[in-house]
Amino acid sequence: MKKISLFIILIFCTLGEAFATHIRAGEITARRVGCSGLRYEFTLTAYRDTGSDILFGNGEFKFGDGESIMLNPDGFSRKEIIDDEIELVEFKIPHNYDSRGDYVVSYVEDFRNVGIVNMSNSGSVSFYVETLIRPDVFFGCNDTPVFLIPPVDKAAVGVLFYHNPGAFDINGDSISFVMVTPQSREGVNVPNFRSPEIAAGGQTSQQTGPATLTLDKVLGDLIWDAPGMKGEFNVAFIAEEWRKIAGEWRFLGSVTRDMQIIVDETDNDPPELQIPLDTCVEAGTLLEAEIIATDPNPESLVRIEGFGGPFILSPPAILTPESDDFFESPTSSSFSWQTDCSHIREDPYLVRFKATDNGPGLRLTAFETWSVTVVPPSPKNVVAESRPQRSIEVTWDEYNCGDAEVIQVYRRVDSYEFEPENCEIGIPENGGYELIGAVPVGQNSFVDNNEGQGLAFGATYCYRLVAVFELPKGGVSYASEEVCQKIDATGPIITNVTVDETDSNNGEVTVSWLPPLDIDTEIYPAPYKYQILRSNGGSFDPVAVVEDDTTFTDTGLNTTSGSFRYQLELYLLNDEVSQENIIEFSATASTVRLSSVGLFESIALDWIAIVPWSNTNQDNPYHYIYRNKVNSNPDQLVLIDSVDVTQLGFNYIDSGQFNNQNLSNTEEYCYYVTTSGGYGNEEVFEPLLNDSQILCARPDDQIDPCPPFDVGFQIDSPDKCLEFLADKDCEFNQFQNELFWEADLADSCDSQISYYEVFFQNDLGNEFELVGVTTDSFFIHDNLSEFAGCYKIRAVDQSENRSDFSEVFCKENCPNLAFPNVFTPNGDGKNDFFTPFYQKLNEPGSIALGRCPRFLEKIEFKVFNRYGKQVYAYESGGENGLYIEWDGTNFGGEPLPSATYFFEAIAIFDMLRPENKERRYKGYVQIIR
Repeated sequence: MKKISLFIILIFCTLGEAFATHIRAGEITARRVGCSGLRYEFTLTAYRDTGSDILFGNGEFKFGDGESIMLNPDGFSRKEIIDDEIELVEFKIPHNYDSRGDYVVSYVEDFRNVGIVNMSNSGSVSFYVETLIRPDVFFGCNDTPVFLIPPVDKAAVGVLFYHNPGAFDINGDSISFVMVTPQSREGVNVPNFRSPEIAAGGQTSQQTGPATLTLDKVLGDLIWDAPGMKGEFNVAFIAEEWRKIAGEWRFLGSVTRDMQIIVDETDNDPPELQIPLDTCVEAGTLLEAEIIATDPNPESLVRIEGFGGPFILSPPAILTPESDDFFESPTSSSFSWQTDCSHIREDPYLVRFKATDNGPGLRLTAFETWSVTVVPPSPKNVVAESRPQRSIEVTWDEYNCGDAEVIQVYRRVDSYEFEPENCEIGIPENGGYELIGAVPVGQNSFVDNNEGQGLAFGATYCYRLVAVFELPKGGVSYASEEVCQKIDATGPIITNVTVDETDSNNGEVTVSWLPPLDIDTEIYPAPYKYQILRSNGGSFDPVAVVEDDTTFTDTGLNTTSGSFRYQLELYLLNDEVSQENIIEFSATASTVRLSSVGLFESIALDWIAIVPWSNTNQDNPYHYIYRNKVNSNPDQLVLIDSVDVTQLGFNYIDSGQFNNQNLSNTEEYCYYVTTSGGYGNEEVFEPLLNDSQILCARPDDQIDPCPPFDVGFQIDSPDKCLEFLADKDCEFNQFQNELFWEADLADSCDSQISYYEVFFQNDLGNEFELVGVTTDSFFIHDNLSEFAGCYKIRAVDQSENRSDFSEVFCKENCPNLAFPNVFTPNGDGKNDFFTPFYQKLNEPGSIALGRCPRFLEKIEFKVFNRYGKQVYAYESGGENGLYIEWDGTNFGGEPLPSATYFFEAIAIFDMLRPENKERRYKGYVQIIR
């Protein structure tokens, strides 16, 4: 009898599993309904085994905010058979959230379909998926990605299996993929899960080793090479969503998909797909292509399907024929997509094509991905015209394509021929263009006056525009056609700033120029004289006056570690050199500065020159590299190579390629570079050739530079601080710290320092941040709201080796607070209030500025009569300001009689160290009415 009962129980258990297990795969996606509220529509998509009589939809749907609902199987919004024994069931579920935050939306239902190989007893294991949404003002409006390719796919034993979910984000956000373990409920993995390649065993399709399973984190390609046995296998992965906000990638949420791979044995071979090469298309263009599918089995028929964003946008892409019919191999389908401005986005659309055959035996598939980027059109009808004050106005047609945010304006000296190729968006990298401004897309003009400095005399300025689109979709247009305009040469034109001698004390720089070519000689008759101004990182200082000549050699310079800029002032020959007599002043031009990095048996060089002409000249594109240790005279620097800077930029790696002799890691090599450029003006000769300083470096340089020491401040004490503030108004907040240091010249470190990095910390609990670099042994840190802060400095050599940091050195603010000892609250408008000495901006000179409150953050103030009874109290904060303004009344607002009163004050100051923040004051004040 016991045996019969047990047999009956087993029969019922088996029948229960057979009829109650059904779920193969699924996921939850979310769409935000409008951007003003927090209403979402969730789509629960499941794929069930039609061999079961149990309908899908008997589980619990949780919204992540404490609320949940039980679904009704009859409440589906969509249901259809998509393949043998596979049914798609879809539910639409709306929900309102009360507040912003992170919500894990989930669904759980009993049970998965029976017979899943890589987990235990799948027929009694619950199916669970979840999605994380993050409604937040900072992120803006957002929907989750959707999957356009079903998550139930078929594979063959011993054949490489490929699947892609066809993930698409309507908002243009980026998607990444991460493999996870399928779950039976929140935080609980399915029992005894094994990855399919382990559970099924086997070898790769080429018999090169054990089977592998990989998921491409960028594209989402799932590749199983190759299934070792037949059966049903489940895997799960997360599609994470990312948006670039303020230059940083921010995580927006994720969707977990649980999918099933059905493996069977077959003699069939999968079809093959031929698709176009990845491409870009300008918005508004009709994109057409042919997709070809071929099956190696002559008796097999083939069909082609297309998935991806273009098929769900409006207007959608069309794949013809669109039917589910199979056709003789080879077969083709025509892809057609009429793009428009709403399709613009920075990331490409990934169009997935799927070819499926019809046997013999198991149907097999092939996938290919076509990358299509919809690029914004360039701004049109750009015009450049001269304007007064050495400026040029650039205008263009109104830009009305899509959600463009700004029009960027790029400039270079001299024309640069460039015709964008397919997918060559924006400005060419080595074209010599500089971004000089950006205007809202509704504006269609820009005035270039070189940030108020005026453009360079005699230079031909050329402009190109690009449109930049709003994130998250983003996008950058093709560059506009180039337009150019010349500035009349009514002032001197610098043509050369070349280093003739490299030395730490006796360096020489030659400056050459042309006289004003277009000046009104009736008003300003020749000859002229020029005052030469020089800067070594700070202000320009006069160094010489040159009469009726156009060349000057500047001597006694440190050209080894210093870079120099020059400017000319133009005067009539007989006029006194003074501000009143200046006719014009030139643009500034710097020496060429060469730097290096030591590599293994090679040295990398790069150079820079801030000049008013173009050193990226298509007619003379080559810069020339000179080096020693080449011929019989090892000290002589000779030409070893040239660089086309329009193709390679301002850099060069010397690995001895010019004579096939590798550099020695134990030798020092010296270099200089000659640049070549021009103004794009037929009246100015070309090329303009200028030499850098001579730079010596070793390959594979591992020696750190010498660290700075004896670091300090120009204003280094509270007394000097208050002395500095003595003539500043009480609202003054434009501070700067002047730092000084020395360089260590020890034998154990590299004394050839290229520059220093200055790090700053404005709060003892914060990290140090890089705030500037300098080639000098001093640094001015300006635009500060206070003095307080800590610094540390390190040296960087020519090979980018960095020294140890200097000691940390800090500076405090100098707090100040003073009170009067009498006031007269009689309503006459004079001295009616008790307040710290404070000069209002509209009352200059009302107090001695040395008594101003400085760096005050908070104050507590109490008043006592002569018997010690407290009669008044005040605390700053909220609507109460820092300056008390007591009108001589008591707690009840009644006037206190004329008498002497005592006060206590606790002041909190803005100080670096906490122990310095609080100070207490005691005193007396006399009320006279």
